Amino acid sequence: MTFEPLSVDLDEAGVDAFIKRYHFKKSEKKDIVMLYRQLYPRVHASFHHVIEDKTVYVVVTLGDAFDSFQDSFLNKGEIRKAYIIDCLGTEMLSIAYEEVDKKIYEKTGMYVGNYIFAGSDKMPLEELANVMVKLGQKIVKCNESFVLVPKKSVVFAAHLHKKRTEKHSDCSNCSALKCPMRKESGKSKASSKSSKTAGKGLIHLYTGEGKGKTTAAVGLAVRAAGAGKKVVFAQFMKGRKTSELNSLELIPGITIVRSDKELGWFKRDDEAGAEMFREVHDHILEKIDELIQAGECDVLIMDEVTYPYNYGIIDKDKLEEVIDKKPRDMEIVMTGRNADELLSEKADYITYMEKIRHPYDKGIAARLGIEY
Repeated sequence: MTFEPLSVDLDEAGVDAFIKRYHFKKSEKKDIVMLYRQLYPRVHASFHHVIEDKTVYVVVTLGDAFDSFQDSFLNKGEIRKAYIIDCLGTEMLSIAYEEVDKKIYEKTGMYVGNYIFAGSDKMPLEELANVMVKLGQKIVKCNESFVLVPKKSVVFAAHLHKKRTEKHSDCSNCSALKCPMRKESGKSKASSKSSKTAGKGLIHLYTGEGKGKTTAAVGLAVRAAGAGKKVVFAQFMKGRKTSELNSLELIPGITIVRSDKELGWFKRDDEAGAEMFREVHDHILEKIDELIQAGECDVLIMDEVTYPYNYGIIDKDKLEEVIDKKPRDMEIVMTGRNADELLSEKADYITYMEKIRHPYDKGIAARLGIEY
């Protein structure tokens, strides 16, 4: 028995589609291309199949390059690069499926359809051992935990049809709702789209003297990104890097927009300082607008935005335009004390954080990881 080679390379358009599909930032493209070029020469994509009663059983593997390459970054603590490599493997497997379909059609004159993946409802993991016996090969193995080795390998079954059919029609019935390979049927796709667009995006305002405004916004950012939304987390008035950024930067789908230089404390009687704040904040607004226009923002969080608005160190007309002309489905979150009445009027949610007691009043300074 032989494994047949597969072509799974990514061209320029493929890389761009990959970045969009997995919610990477455009600024990460250089690193992604570099990792891909280092990895691809080591990839040995291939497949083996067996046909029984118009059902084809297939094992696809990209070889063991991903395992060793990813482990090398994990051992160095470079989690982000290891994650990119994992996503590249998933993308190459999706390309491999198309190649497998073509090759099986060339051999049989029949079309592959109704994919049934190991671990799905129609092929429980407990049946994987029997499928591996059918395939009768020794390159890809399955351990006691039902993990395939090499890791970037897939086993699936599919029905063969005389006419072209929907290859992923069973995918929408699978319980793995967050699988990056998931494809929905026309009916469920329409239903999904309807549920996502039901009701317009709303505007939140977290204000008041109490602690927790930014913390609430960070929590919403994480939740939205977990639902596959593109989040823009914009910080105003803050130049010093705050601790939450270390976590947010690791989450796919979250783009951080802020000043890259220390702004210091704002002083109303310092005209030069005020002009610096104004330039920085207007630049942040421009970047936000670019991301919105590019379709890269489902949820916009403007942290501490009430301060520059109140102090007049931001283009108020531009800020109001961003809020008033937001895309229908885009959510906006604003935080900061002493929210102006105009901002309050625009909000659908208003949460007022009331201060009952605060350690500042006892002279306890802000603590790393708690206040910043």
